[in-house]
Amino acid sequence: MSSTLRQGLGDRSRAVAILHPSSLPRPVSQAHPESPDVIFIGIVHDPQNAFRLVDHGPAADEQDQSILENFRNLWGDKSELRRFKDGRIVESAVWEVKTADEKAHVPSMVVRHLLKWHFGLEENAVETWQTSYDSLLRLPTSISREIIGSGAPTGFKGALNAFDTLVKQIKSLDDDLPLSLLNVSPISEALRYTSVFSPVAFPTSLGQLLPANARYQMPIDIILEFEKSSRWPDDIKAVQTIKLAFFEKLATALIESVPGLKAKVVIGDGVHSSPLLDKSALEIVTPEGWAFHAHIWHDREVNLLDNIIGGKASLLPHIVTQKKEKKTPEHYEAIEAKEVYMRRFIHLPRHHRAIAALSHHYTAFSGTVRLAKRWLASHWLLHGHITEEVVELLCASFFVGSGRNDIDDNDTEKTLQHLVPASKERGFALFVHFLKSWRWEEGLFVPLYGTGSATALSTAPNLSSKSVWRVGTEHDADGHMWTHNGPDHVVANRIHALANATWNYLQGLETGHLNIQV
Repeated sequence: MSSTLRQGLGDRSRAVAILHPSSLPRPVSQAHPESPDVIFIGIVHDPQNAFRLVDHGPAADEQDQSILENFRNLWGDKSELRRFKDGRIVESAVWEVKTADEKAHVPSMVVRHLLKWHFGLEENAVETWQTSYDSLLRLPTSISREIIGSGAPTGFKGALNAFDTLVKQIKSLDDDLPLSLLNVSPISEALRYTSVFSPVAFPTSLGQLLPANARYQMPIDIILEFEKSSRWPDDIKAVQTIKLAFFEKLATALIESVPGLKAKVVIGDGVHSSPLLDKSALEIVTPEGWAFHAHIWHDREVNLLDNIIGGKASLLPHIVTQKKEKKTPEHYEAIEAKEVYMRRFIHLPRHHRAIAALSHHYTAFSGTVRLAKRWLASHWLLHGHITEEVVELLCASFFVGSGRNDIDDNDTEKTLQHLVPASKERGFALFVHFLKSWRWEEGLFVPLYGTGSATALSTAPNLSSKSVWRVGTEHDADGHMWTHNGPDHVVANRIHALANATWNYLQGLETGHLNIQV
């Protein structure tokens, strides 16, 4: 069996480990009393080849017939002659998939087929934990059934298509708007493949079919950047008022030009109350049921806020000015407004582009982040104590390196490539192991943008920080932007305890005592 699997998997895997029941603890036979002969197969994927959909064999005119026979003997009824676009006619084994999630199952498809063809094992006799992990990232069947039945567009590609369509619709309105649209930047996890559940459109017809707790839709945040103009006022409060007028004009134009589209101006975010702060948005619901929140970026806002703070303040608003005089309430409101401005309009678009690039480059990255967020959310830790962005940074460290000098420089690239997880399941295990062993006081530097070498984070948090975590990047060297507000010491200790318990439970994988839901 071992040689057959290694031959069939070929360059799809770096290693294949097969554990016979005799090498496993006694609980295996207790877990499977009806079938005591349980064999566990561990596969370390090669990400460049593991998920390819076609295995090419010898050409149809191959002179050495033994090569052709060996290929057909290996793959059995899966082997067939196929003509490809480049004119080649070769013996091939093709693996049919419909979605990206199914593509991640190609290695297990290979194993199932080989075991059935060569050893007579039916597919239901070969189990994998992938299916259980996948179920954590899907909506309950009672809800997904109604969504699919309604014909509503779904998935990350559906959300990206809706985003592209909206951008085209707004750009077509240049003649109706005071300023021309220069750029639209996405800043939502639904557009970078890292939201726990795949994004779903909610058309009006779907509302009454779903339970009350499933009718809320998280809007997709985007940023609108218009051409520069001297007509913008030099008062920050007036700038926020002008944005409202701009939103109203844009909403009217969109409603008139796109049948079925709904748009309204939203004022206030439920958290901030300062008139200096950008807290208004345009809520857009497309005819298909996608919801967007659009924000307007005016680049001179930061200068106007600096004037109120007093002189040229640091780009990081937690560093206050050195002046001794008593500060007015407006001064602190300006610091808060600048904090929101820097996070929303400067750091978030940059972070979004980097994370989206990782999602495209590494097959396992998106699933790793989604499982990590799912795990944290199930313990009520996501959003309230930990931001989505810091989870993405922690997971990114397993793919781009942590910036720590614990690897020999000569073998760094080769070693890192070997350590990069090629499946979301391994990525999630690395995430849990990291949280259980991380020493917070050392901080973590993640070279997310590839623009600089490792930077040492300060060993102690800034006094104004509420967090004991310090996760920094090239553009946020002290880790302020995503870990300034949490988690605190109590929550961080709780996360460590949960990670430790989860890691210990994961060790039951090879004994048959692993329930992914638990």
